[in-house]
Amino acid sequence: MLSLLPTPIGNLKDMTLRALEVLSRCDALLCEDVRVTKRLLFLLERDFKVAHKSFYPFHSHNQEAFLNRVGSAFFQNQHVGFMSDAGMPCVSDPGARLVGFAQEHGIDYEVLPGASACVSAYSASGFDIKAFHFVGFLPPKSAERRAKIAKLIASCAALQEEIAWVLYESPKRLLDTLGDLAFMLPECPLFAIKEMTKLYEQRHKGSALEIYEKFKTLPPKALLGEWVLVCAVRARTEPSLSYREIESMDLPPKIKAKLLAKLKGISTKALYASSTRQ
Repeated sequence: MLSLLPTPIGNLKDMTLRALEVLSRCDALLCEDVRVTKRLLFLLERDFKVAHKSFYPFHSHNQEAFLNRVGSAFFQNQHVGFMSDAGMPCVSDPGARLVGFAQEHGIDYEVLPGASACVSAYSASGFDIKAFHFVGFLPPKSAERRAKIAKLIASCAALQEEIAWVLYESPKRLLDTLGDLAFMLPECPLFAIKEMTKLYEQRHKGSALEIYEKFKTLPPKALLGEWVLVCAVRARTEPSLSYREIESMDLPPKIKAKLLAKLKGISTKALYASSTRQ
């Protein structure tokens, strides 16, 4: 039996009663970080009786080697729990490979619901938007990050609807990411939150440019912590011309050929050859 257990994203009281009950029955615990899990259980034991027998590290760097070593018998002969460092397993955290392994080998498993930074930030944003897209962490390099943002913008345009993006960001790259958002979507409404569910939870709301300009003035210490950004992105319809419209325009032949070839997704030479055959 395998149980994927949610953990608090900040406030210890967000550990569910069901998770505590299942936790007490587990014979073994797989942990994204054994030290973090042991620290959490130490704090929980002040108010709840939690007993455990064995701990095993299980994360993206060792998961395949671990599963190959222990095999399916490890899960069939005992009740195994998995806990990521904070929040829901499989959501920007390890766990998906465990679920896949259980499905492949007929292992009985369950995923308990619990706290999620993604859903909590979306709810706290106040944006009245029907759909949200969980992006998670953007690429660390600026060029790749801007390319990803451009693709997200294009997807909103294709869907022709407003969508909230939910982004995770570390304090080291927060200003860089906000700078890219401010450059590409300066008027986009943005909600930034950190230390969710904790005593000193912080929230900021404004346009992407306003938030970026504000955060640039803050001391580095104020930016520490794991951040969640919620962007309310409206579909932007850019003016465009059809193939026939370009074909009928009075343009130099070479320029017209390049534009028409681009629309068809072929080379200019191939376009010339095609027109010659016709």
